[in-house]
Amino acid sequence: MSMNKDFRFSTAIKQYVQEFHQQNFASMFDYYNFMTTLSSKDRYGMWKNVGQFCDMDAKGCREYFHNTWCSQFFEPVANYRSELKLIAQQFNSPKEVIAEFIRRNPNKQFGKHELQVAVSTICKRRRNGNSIISIDSPMDSPEQLSTSNQHSNPLIVFDYIDLFQ
Repeated sequence: MSMNKDFRFSTAIKQYVQEFHQQNFASMFDYYNFMTTLSSKDRYGMWKNVGQFCDMDAKGCREYFHNTWCSQFFEPVANYRSELKLIAQQFNSPKEVIAEFIRRNPNKQFGKHELQVAVSTICKRRRNGNSIISIDSPMDSPEQLSTSNQHSNPLIVFDYIDLFQ
């Protein structure tokens, strides 16, 4: 998606939170946190209202928020696919794989949903006998695993407890 769309969407998020919830935050991550902690009552009609600020329909806003916009705050899980595959060979459940992966990457932040989907896919393939691990693919190269965290922010706290409930 274009940078212009990200900017318009970020502006729409700010406008929505300021107008409907009378809140103003210093960073877009704070807006993200606020949006994700709203009660279901407060979320009612949220995407329709956000869409009015950026000329998108409610479904498009919701999908863009979850599938594109939120990714700016987290490490891409795809860069850690080889590590996840190796961990999955050592543990029986996705919860154990996630817990070990987080333990091994304490200073990195991962999107909960993206991590759960990746781990559950890897574990499912392993159970079905499709556990071929290739570290040679460009996406899984060791160089990518060791690259510095461009999204790192020491103030970001991600509640991993939710992963186990």
